[in-house]
Amino acid sequence: MGSTGSGSFSDYPGSRPKTDGQGAGGGGASGEDRCARAFSSNLEEVEQCEYFRTNGDVPVTGTALSIEQHGRLFAVDASGQKVGALPTRLNYLADCIAAGFSYTGRVNASASSPVASVSADFAPTAP
Repeated sequence: MGSTGSGSFSDYPGSRPKTDGQGAGGGGASGEDRCARAFSSNLEEVEQCEYFRTNGDVPVTGTALSIEQHGRLFAVDASGQKVGALPTRLNYLADCIAAGFSYTGRVNASASSPVASVSADFAPTAP
C-alpha cells in the first residue's frame, strides 16, 4: 500500500521538477493548463486519517470534499477533517493551490471493508 508517483523526488512538495526532458516538467505539448482540469482519485491512508479515526467509518457517497495542503495534499470534509491523502502523482496541485486555484469535489465511492477506501471527483475553481 504505497503511494503512486513517478518514483522521483520531484513527486514531493518543495522539490524542484526535472527540466532535462526525462519524464517530468510540463506534462506534454498539449498546451492545456493542468491546474484547470477536473480529476478523479482514490485517496490514500484513509484509515490513518482523522475522519476514519473519529467516526470509525468512511464518508458516504456524495460527501462534499475540498483539497488542503498540510505538508502533503489531503481531501478534507466540510468540518476540516482529513479524509485521505492524494497520491503523490497529484503533487503538482500544490503549485496550483499556491497560484490561487481551489478544488472541491464529492465522494463517488467508499467502502469500510476489507480495507477503508474512498474515491472522489474534484473540479477546480480558477483564481
